Amino acid sequence: FMTHVPALLAAALALGALSACGPASPTDLPPGHYEKTTKNTDASGTTTKQKTSTDVTVDAYGNKTAVQETKTTKDPKGLFNKSTTTTREVVTEQ
Repeated sequence: FMTHVPALLAAALALGALSACGPASPTDLPPGHYEKTTKNTDASGTTTKQKTSTDVTVDAYGNKTAVQETKTTKDPKGLFNKSTTTTREVVTEQ
């Protein structure tokens, strides 16, 4: 575990730096698995939860591929009206 701490710290710093400077391509991340979850409730009581999962890989030829899946759940105030949408994006950088 201790050998992975510097790599995890570097990845966390990279994620923090990328989120601070706006939207970037998922292929800008180093290889690995990343997750981010946000949850907000607006003034009318609608709760929106968004979970983004990104897997970045590099093949034998140096091509980097990022698969990003975003799951958004909206739960308006009331009963039985929750909705979920999932989007998947594949980005390849050669």
